Amino acid sequence: MATEAERALEAILMVADEAVPPHLLAQILEISPARVEELCAELSASYAAEDRGFLLARIGGGYRFQSH
Repeated sequence: MATEAERALEAILMVADEAVPPHLLAQILEISPARVEELCAELSASYAAEDRGFLLARIGGGYRFQSH
């Protein structure tokens, strides 16, 4: 079951038109940049394990969704 922070992170990244830096995600979510990195790693691994049609990629110092 996804946490509130995971759902919020997904929602932000879903509507972003370019990669969002971890420090900005941390400010928006009011959590530490280290926690953002942890959440992104967990979400990325979860999507890969479920063989989704999209993935969470780290691009140019930020995170974004892209097709698999």
